Amino acid sequence: MGDLQGSLAEYVAVDARLLARKPESLSLREAAALPLAVITAWEGLVDRARVTAGQQVLVHGGAGGVGRIAVQLARARGAEVFATGSPRSVETIARLGATPIDYTSTAVEDYVTEYTGGEGFDVVLDTVGGAGLDQSFTAVRTYTGHVVSVLGWGTHSLAPLSFRGASYSGVFALLPMLTGQGREHHGEILRDAAVLVDRGALRPLVDPRRFTLATVTDAHAIVESGTGTGKIVIDVE
Repeated sequence: MGDLQGSLAEYVAVDARLLARKPESLSLREAAALPLAVITAWEGLVDRARVTAGQQVLVHGGAGGVGRIAVQLARARGAEVFATGSPRSVETIARLGATPIDYTSTAVEDYVTEYTGGEGFDVVLDTVGGAGLDQSFTAVRTYTGHVVSVLGWGTHSLAPLSFRGASYSGVFALLPMLTGQGREHHGEILRDAAVLVDRGALRPLVDPRRFTLATVTDAHAIVESGTGTGKIVIDVE
């Protein structure tokens, strides 16, 4: 009975403001792959950059966990979407409906010229950090452009961004969990995202391999090596 009470106490302690119903069109495993990526992409594109129809959006790392969701979310809001990736990820990016850009063979200046006539993208979402964030500052549109990064760490020169008169926002999706402020918005995001999922506008990509708590180290190795073909989900029995 003591163990049961302890388990119930853990469930009771969950903040209901963080919860949303599972999308009807997804399995439990697929739904488990959504929350963090959806919240991060939503805060960047919707809350910070306020992406609207007709804008040109560039996603750095379009085949990554957050990047895949961001591409779909921007398209659902009517934007024309472009995404950078490695040669082996351009096919995935294209399947998501974005124009793929091989960052290993195409310079920033070249794809800005080719796709925006040299004007720059209205919104640039950086999910890579490091050099990717620096490249974002040179790829954004003058005056009205907005750069959002989910990995805005380290030291970066703001000069390229400042010379364009553009703006920047950082996203730290765990902040409401740590501070308690804005927790209800996470639940709102998940509920709105569920509507998009059931409309067919948003879909998680889940790695087909199955892992349990007993094989979680194998799952972690795949994440670290970057060899996964989607979100890694752990089955908890």
